[in-house]
Amino acid sequence: MDVRLIAHRGYAIHAPQNSAEAFEAAGRLGFWAIETDVRRTLDGVLVCCHDATVDSMFCGSGEISALPWDALRRLTFREDKKNGSVRKEGMPLFRTYLSICKAHGALPFIELKTMDTEAVLAEARQFFDDGELVISSSRMEHLRMARRLSPAVFLHHIFSDEASIRELAGMGPAGCSLNQPDLNAFDPAWVGRVHACGLQLCLRAGDTPDAVRRMVALGLDYVPTNCVYPALV
Repeated sequence: MDVRLIAHRGYAIHAPQNSAEAFEAAGRLGFWAIETDVRRTLDGVLVCCHDATVDSMFCGSGEISALPWDALRRLTFREDKKNGSVRKEGMPLFRTYLSICKAHGALPFIELKTMDTEAVLAEARQFFDDGELVISSSRMEHLRMARRLSPAVFLHHIFSDEASIRELAGMGPAGCSLNQPDLNAFDPAWVGRVHACGLQLCLRAGDTPDAVRRMVALGLDYVPTNCVYPALV
């Protein structure tokens, strides 16, 4: 089956989410794209982490934006997915993520968490052409800035409504997701409506092979997942 699977925060079944090992695992498994979340340290270093603080994922405490990279790089993940032990691996640099995507031929699917769009795009361009980049955010102002900086990057809006879909339709290459947690309740008419606007579409994560197949059959363009890898579908 021809399906564009996105490894949400890397292949987080194998290793902690947004870890270099999770990114590597996603690359080895052949995902079309690998998603991550980007934040900026106190001294301007771009790193991969979903939360604004390190408290839930790392052996430490504090806001990423208030800590220098030299302090953050010493923190290790709290838990190993495979055996429950403390890991020696720490928070990866954004450029480490980019190099892993490049090495495995996976597209970088980059969720912006802060208004550091220009810095994120500048670093990503060291590894990829603009047309190979996906810039994702739940905030339209992030995507507007990305479009001002590049006419070629693909924009992805998280959990779109009617207003954001209308705006995206005039912004060039773009797609959106709908906040539809129950696939059985999804109205397939949305696929035609979004496609008619010139946009691509996905839903929430397809976390079983059957759900992924159903999403593809509905005409969705790409599928984020937390646990299904390409060989399963």
